[in-house]
Formats: sequence, C-alpha cells, structure tokens
Amino acid sequence: MKSKNNIKPHCHVCMEEFMMGVDVVMDGTFKGIIHADCNYLPPDEIEDRGKFEDVVMRNQRWFNQFNHVIMH
Repeated sequence: MKSKNNIKPHCHVCMEEFMMGVDVVMDGTFKGIIHADCNYLPPDEIEDRGKFEDVVMRNQRWFNQFNHVIMH
C-alpha cells in the first residue's frame, strides 16, 4: 500500500510529474493543476496560473497533500 509520502503530483493530461519552476494552471471546477503547455481549458475556467510552487502555496486549502513537495 502506498502512503501519502509516495504521492508524486503529476499533470493528468501528460502524466508527467510536476517539477519546481514549471508553469501550471489550476482548473476552477475540479481544483486540479496541469502544465501550462498541456492547458486545454477556456480562459474563464482557469482559477490560477503561475509556477507550480506558487500555485500550490496560494491554494493551500486545496493542495494540503502537496506540502511535502514545497517544503523539501
């Protein structure tokens, strides 16, 4: 069984793991994040955009499971 420490945040479009410094967008409906290059969302459905670590820090209530990525 995998523990939450094994979670690797990844883009659900290309399935690649997010790395620090990569540009992402956050879906306003499902609160998921995807690489900006993989973005298929209409502009009015993008709730946030920026570097991966910045988007996660601004949206802590949605991304508490990613704290270990930011802190290490």
